[in-house]
Amino acid sequence: MRIKKYLNGLSIIPYNLKSIGKAFFVPYAFIYLIIPLLAFCDILQGFDTNFCYENTYLKIQFFCPFFAIWWAVFGFREHIEGKCREILLVYKKNILLELLAVYGLYFINIPVLLILCNILFQYNYFNFLFIFFVQSFAFFSVAVSFSILIKNIALPFIVCILYEIFCMTANAEFMVYINMLSVNIPQDTEGILYPYIFIFAGSVILFVLSNLRFKRL
Repeated sequence: MRIKKYLNGLSIIPYNLKSIGKAFFVPYAFIYLIIPLLAFCDILQGFDTNFCYENTYLKIQFFCPFFAIWWAVFGFREHIEGKCREILLVYKKNILLELLAVYGLYFINIPVLLILCNILFQYNYFNFLFIFFVQSFAFFSVAVSFSILIKNIALPFIVCILYEIFCMTANAEFMVYINMLSVNIPQDTEGILYPYIFIFAGSVILFVLSNLRFKRL
């Protein structure tokens, strides 16, 4: 019993993230290279400051929430759909806390990006940090929960991509009920909190339920 408790307490994060290989650095490339580069290209094209500000805001929404699933889905692939998953789970029955820690490791990069945007372009997005947090956590929660449910990582990954493309390009009115990637920058506190506080609550509930499901695997 003591050995089992000890094994469950061991952190497997370094080993899982190392297993991704060079793909581990893809989120860093988009956060610290692609987004600033695209923002700089807008400036070079001579767009006015307001357009550049809003366009960069949209790019942060498009890339940052999505890559919250990258390390969790690919790093824990063997635990979710691998051939040796049953053996792995004997030694580490609950990986949900590990997944949550990986999400936290990813999210700390977003405030750093906002600081970078403030320094380079004088764009202040800190008022919208809660929005970026909820969006990224929702992507993370849905992708991980779906992966655990169907024991597959490819389908949740594809669903997240299609959701982003559809939500950022569609203009249908019904989209307001399912689109958390806002095309307009909120102008007040109500716009920042609503509907994101409900999305966050739903994401937490989904993550807790996936934890219960995982324990029964």
